[in-house]
Amino acid sequence: MTELLPDLVFQSALRTPDAPALSFGDKTLSYGELAGQIRQSAASFVRMGIGKSERVAIYLEKRLENVVAMFGAAAAGAVFVPVNPLLRPQQVRHILRDCNVRILVTSESRLASLSDILSDCPDLNSVVSVDGPPAAELAHIDGLGWSDLFEKAS
Repeated sequence: MTELLPDLVFQSALRTPDAPALSFGDKTLSYGELAGQIRQSAASFVRMGIGKSERVAIYLEKRLENVVAMFGAAAAGAVFVPVNPLLRPQQVRHILRDCNVRILVTSESRLASLSDILSDCPDLNSVVSVDGPPAAELAHIDGLGWSDLFEKAS
């Protein structure tokens, strides 16, 4: 039997749903909460058109949403592409193009730094900003806020 990383969280959520799974700063997610967010983000990625083995890039600093997005992509059957948050926009562009990334999860400040290169990423369909809906218009790309992932999955 092949298990994916999210399956480990789902199993822990069944055994100890109230136990702390992740903490960052003053925020903590229990295994039950983490499993729920992973399932919801996976369902939203599928609704957004992500297919099996397609790429979801995560361009974030260390934060809870980083883990949820990675595990959510895997639970959706996609491949998550972690993008080093220290890279410059041209380096990020190369990764997005080379990996044929379909969905990018990032922060508003990182998205602002990528505004000049996103039009060079023809496979990129959607950007999810963990800080809320993207402030800038994105040419050929749908923009969503992090909370939209959970509203659309409900």
